Amino acid sequence: MNIARKTVIIAGAMTLLLVSCKNDDYGPRKESAPVIEAAAVTPSNFTFGDSITLTATVSDPLTTLTMLSYEVVAGDRTLTSGEIPIGGTEQKVSQSLFVPLLSNQPNNAEVHINLLATNTLKGVSTHQVTGITGKRPIYDQLYLITDKGGTAILRPQASGSDKLKADGLTFDSSFRYRIAERLHVSGTIDFSGHVYGNVGGRIGMIDEAGESAFSYVASSDYTKSFLFDAYSFEVTPTGSKLGSDDLSLRAFTDQDIDGESFRTLKRTLEKGKSYSLFGDLAERIVLFNPDFFERTAANKVTFLGQTGEYTLYYNPVRKNLFVGVDNPSFPDYLLACGWGLGYPTRVTSTQINSVYPGKGKTHTQWGFGNVMNYVLLRQIETGVYQGTFYTPNDHDHYAGFKPFENTGWGNEKKAGAFTFTGEPIISGSNDWTIPNGEGDPVIKSTHYRFTINLNNMTVHIEKWGTQNPEYTTW
Repeated sequence: MNIARKTVIIAGAMTLLLVSCKNDDYGPRKESAPVIEAAAVTPSNFTFGDSITLTATVSDPLTTLTMLSYEVVAGDRTLTSGEIPIGGTEQKVSQSLFVPLLSNQPNNAEVHINLLATNTLKGVSTHQVTGITGKRPIYDQLYLITDKGGTAILRPQASGSDKLKADGLTFDSSFRYRIAERLHVSGTIDFSGHVYGNVGGRIGMIDEAGESAFSYVASSDYTKSFLFDAYSFEVTPTGSKLGSDDLSLRAFTDQDIDGESFRTLKRTLEKGKSYSLFGDLAERIVLFNPDFFERTAANKVTFLGQTGEYTLYYNPVRKNLFVGVDNPSFPDYLLACGWGLGYPTRVTSTQINSVYPGKGKTHTQWGFGNVMNYVLLRQIETGVYQGTFYTPNDHDHYAGFKPFENTGWGNEKKAGAFTFTGEPIISGSNDWTIPNGEGDPVIKSTHYRFTINLNNMTVHIEKWGTQNPEYTTW
């Protein structure tokens, strides 16, 4: 084969190779650009903080499509941007776009959407969707929700005002929070509405994955008011000092009792007097012993016991507060000790056990070594005593206890001496037993209220909980 012939063959092969390279998996390699058609937005008039739907048809018959990029612009600010993967030689796009409300956003603003379509050979085309108007939301109220469960309603200072305020607060001087447009019935945030939190160290709109914002008032015992400017996204909290009738953990001291960490405070409490709750004590989950307190508002309790000096015991894990007195005794009190009683709490045994292994909602024992070993029944009228407790144990549904008149085991009250009415959970003639033997019915572990009448030697037992305002309202 001569050199000339070899040259012709090689040239032909190169030509075939080049042709094949221009017809690979990406389609014919010819210069082309995508075409964006029928691009539109619905609704064309929307409220910032809501979602709009972008529709468009993107085509390129010569080259495979790759991406449709968008940016939503109002004035000189990009509100949001992103990319929509596309493919083939034609694709219809329908994409929901969340358009946040940014600080200092004018009302009735002209909005446009810039579109950029690309193909695999880096061919591009642009398009702009116009005729869109964005309105600022008008809030009739907003909810201030702290991470610890505190709730307050922010209301406009004037009709249609962007400045919303809550007064009469009893939050801590520092707390983390979110501001929500809507709440579920349970009091949790409904993220179908607008929610504000921390965005890069400033207030901004967030979704469920967003962070809480932070508030702090220097040189104050608590936060008494909170102002949110929904236009500038600025927050102005105001602090104050505690009064003599206020209850706050700032005044409590730490104490370890039976292996659990308590906050305690000794002070005089007056019968029928209302006390304001501050900080953690005002959390919705905190349950005050209903035999001694009536919770009349999220941040108010009325004391039901006799005027005197008491020790308040707050358990930050069990999220409950009960009272104790030095040397409690008859006729003011009966003391129940044994197995399977616990002061009321909304926290589950599983949650308690995760912090204090081996423990649950019940905590009493046979003995009077500390306030967790026994529970108090308060005299509510002459010869009549009331105590509300969680019983029996969750893990074995057993309880065995007995009331006494003092911490020296005085004058025990045997079950056989009483007639029991109401919930038929007690058996036995000596100890007050909730049995769990073979053939015994399983007694529901829940809150029960015991009313012991020593005048006619009767005990009435009723379930206490979801039907009671003290348990459900706050």
